[in-house]
Amino acid sequence: MGIMEGVMIVGLVVVFMIVVTIMANLYQKCGPNEAMVISGRGKPKIIVGGGTILIPMLEQKDMLSLEVMPIEVQSNAPMITGNGVPIYVKGVAQIKVDGDPVSIKTAAEQFLGKDGAEIRMVAHETLMGHLRAIMGTMTVEELIGNFDSFADRVAEVSIKDLAKMGLTVVSFTIKEISDDVGYLDALGKKQTAEAKRAAAIGEAEATRDTQIAQAAATRDAQIAQ
Repeated sequence: MGIMEGVMIVGLVVVFMIVVTIMANLYQKCGPNEAMVISGRGKPKIIVGGGTILIPMLEQKDMLSLEVMPIEVQSNAPMITGNGVPIYVKGVAQIKVDGDPVSIKTAAEQFLGKDGAEIRMVAHETLMGHLRAIMGTMTVEELIGNFDSFADRVAEVSIKDLAKMGLTVVSFTIKEISDDVGYLDALGKKQTAEAKRAAAIGEAEATRDTQIAQAAATRDAQIAQ
C-alpha cells in the first residue's frame, strides 16, 4: 500500500467519523413519557418514545410532558350548596396530556413553552368551575352521603372541557369538606343523637320482646301443670 493510498484511507475514516458525529448530534429522541414536537417545515411532526433527525436552521423541537400531574383542588372562598350552606371543599385531581396524536397536537397548541404550573392552573380553574356548579345542586347531606358520586360527576363534566385543551382527568377524589358556620358540627351532633335514640329504641324493643317471650313461656308452663 502506497503512502497516498494510506492517506486516502485515513482521510475517509476521518470523514466517516465526522459524518457519524454530525448525524448523532442531529438525531433527537424522547422517552415514552414525553412528546417531541418538531416544527418549522410544513405540519408539525409529533414523536412519542422515539427519535428523528432534526435539520438545523429549518426545524426546531419542543418537548411536552405526558406524565400525570397532581392538582390540589380547593377554593379560598366558600361555595354555596343546594340548601344554601357555605362549604369549603378540598380535593385532589390527577390530570395529564392525553396520549393520542390529536390530543397531543391540541395540548401543544395550548401549552407548548409553558411549564407544568401553568397547565395545573388552567386545569384547576376548569375543575373548580364545575365543582362549584355541581355543588350548587346538592345539599350538604347529599354531599356527605356520597363523596365518590360527587367526585365522579365533577370529573365527568370536566373531561369535556379539558379535552378541548388536550388534557384528561385520570382521577378526582374529595378529601374533606368544612364550614365556618357550624352546620357540619350541628349535623354531626344530630346524627349522633339520632343514632343513640335508635339504639335506645332497639334496646327497649329487645327487652320488651324478651319479657313477652318469658311471660308466654310461664303461661304455657302453668297451663301444662
